[in-house]
Amino acid sequence: MKRGFEHQDQPNKAQRPRYDSTPSSVAQHYNERPDVGAVKRKESKIIRLRSFNNWVKSVLIHRYVRPNQNVFDMGCGKGGDLIKWAKARIHHLVAADIADVSLEQMQSRYKTLRDRSFTAEFYAMDCYQELIAPKLRPDLQFDTVSMQFCLHYAFENEKKARIMLQNVSSRLRSGGMFIGTMPDSNWIVKRVRQEPPRSFGFGNSIYSITFDDIQDTDDDRKKIGFSTYGCKYMFHLVDAVDCPEYLVHWPTFERLAGEYGLKLKFKENFHDFYTSASKEEEHSRLLSRIGVIGGQAPEMTEEEWEAAGIYLAFAFEKK
Repeated sequence: MKRGFEHQDQPNKAQRPRYDSTPSSVAQHYNERPDVGAVKRKESKIIRLRSFNNWVKSVLIHRYVRPNQNVFDMGCGKGGDLIKWAKARIHHLVAADIADVSLEQMQSRYKTLRDRSFTAEFYAMDCYQELIAPKLRPDLQFDTVSMQFCLHYAFENEKKARIMLQNVSSRLRSGGMFIGTMPDSNWIVKRVRQEPPRSFGFGNSIYSITFDDIQDTDDDRKKIGFSTYGCKYMFHLVDAVDCPEYLVHWPTFERLAGEYGLKLKFKENFHDFYTSASKEEEHSRLLSRIGVIGGQAPEMTEEEWEAAGIYLAFAFEKK
């Protein structure tokens, strides 16, 4: 069951830690995470949550990616979606990530793919401060741009958010899709506002979210300070993440996306996504094939399900 952060356990504003979220520190965090392999991953305390997240990404790719398409995987990490791209029978993949060690691990995975039917190129770069277009051949256009669990790092400031969106849109063809997953800022803000006065975090035994810049109003009835950009919090998820992140102010994100020719087609919190997508027969069968249900692992816990609600899935179309 959920374990909230008790009032007496929370540091006051003056005592709360400040988190280093420079690009180098984020890259270092992901570079230092070992690639433990499939067998070891099955021993994770959050194996069902991991499988659920993979199911969401698989459904998104199945819905919006077609054979022989060109794909840009921005923030590709260690290449956790390589098999998904292979199953989608894409033509060409461009993969970019700020963590160079992670990217090297992805390249190694790519070389050992049994169904390596698509070509690929890899770039170690910060896609929130550098442009991808000058690195690509002039005639290359993307049918799909995918950003999985990484877009929120761009919302440190408006400049980074705009460079990210320029990278999304500049080579995305008209009618092409921009798909992804990221923390649901509405869910997070609502959840932290349910906490007692002077409590600035929440979580359970597998995850925690703690803010360092928000504050209570004078009457202790509402937490404030959720800025449009640079609203930083520390996110910890067992066996996965332990670094600072930023809230994505959705109205601002959707407005900016529109400036870059991107129109929202779909947006759903993971809980709602499960309710709708699991009604489709093929996606329902995939729940067992991908390990969300069935098999020898314990069933998904209530704490894992709560953590799944942190995220949302989205899709934009290029005008």
